Amino acid sequence: MSKKRKIGLPPGTLVYTGEKTDIDVKITYVEYNEGNHRSETYERSDRLPIHQSNESIVQWYDIRGLHDINLMQKIAESFGVHSLAMEDVVDVHKRPSYTEYKNGHFISLKAFDYDPKVKEVQTQTISLFFGKGFVLSFQEHEDDIFKPLRDRIANSSGRIRQRGSDYLTYAVIDVVVDRYFSVIDKIEETLEEIEDTISNDVDAINKGEIQETKVNLIKVRKSVVPLREALNQFIRSESNLIDPSTEAYLRDVYDHTIQVAESTDTLRDILGGLQDLYLSEISLKMNKIMQFLTIVTAIFVPISFLTGLYGMNFEVIPELKYRNGYYMLWVAMVVITLGMLWWFKRKKWL
Repeated sequence: MSKKRKIGLPPGTLVYTGEKTDIDVKITYVEYNEGNHRSETYERSDRLPIHQSNESIVQWYDIRGLHDINLMQKIAESFGVHSLAMEDVVDVHKRPSYTEYKNGHFISLKAFDYDPKVKEVQTQTISLFFGKGFVLSFQEHEDDIFKPLRDRIANSSGRIRQRGSDYLTYAVIDVVVDRYFSVIDKIEETLEEIEDTISNDVDAINKGEIQETKVNLIKVRKSVVPLREALNQFIRSESNLIDPSTEAYLRDVYDHTIQVAESTDTLRDILGGLQDLYLSEISLKMNKIMQFLTIVTAIFVPISFLTGLYGMNFEVIPELKYRNGYYMLWVAMVVITLGMLWWFKRKKWL
């Protein structure tokens, strides 16, 4: 559904702005503390797993699919998610942002994937809402990008089992941001391929590929810069739901977003250089063609003069009576041609 369909609706109205799909929403429920772990997966949206909250455990609801508005409304009512936050969850065109509510914190961001076949950066919306002891993660598509994080929790790897919902929120954001570096690397490889193609054979370059790469970089930057601002607000929050020890990790992922933004700027400068290189190679090739045609023209000018001179219809042209005049004219034209070629070579015009 287009964003235009939301015009005139009251604030907080849930309207899914993505592509319609008949796939059921998938929900993976994970609960854990330092000593215990449990995980369940539900593939039917009519079976929302609402578990009793417990301050001694962290509950994570990983929801994949945003098109079921009734389910989204039920989730909002069950966890006290503000209507404006849930409105942003189902709006896939929403820019990354952070908002603090009385009973929780909301942050939205974009996840990237790179399709090597069409060399296109694909995006999807990720939204997070966390409160005391629980985290809700909303993912636009059904691909499971948080499986490595759930495996880490299940294997009790690292400090995550010892921390609360604020740290889990950081960990989810960190997974998304780590994928940015992979996409940046793929774009950089594409730029290297374009540079090699331009240097070796400018005719083999796909002119649209340069523009597509530029669009990819703009897409990444438009998502990373707002996320950097959102994380800065997240870090500055004085909410008691955020443990002071978590701020160091949030600053780390904030630094990563700065690094990604700087990388996009660098790649954009490189792309601008490749565009100039492409135009220079095209101009150089055109100049070589014009140089060749100019040389050919210069060679035929004196030859055309001679043939035109002796092709005039005057009755008295002394050389026409020479027995070997025809052959002498051919010799003169060959000598002129070779002499001009030698002169061009000496001047390094050939």
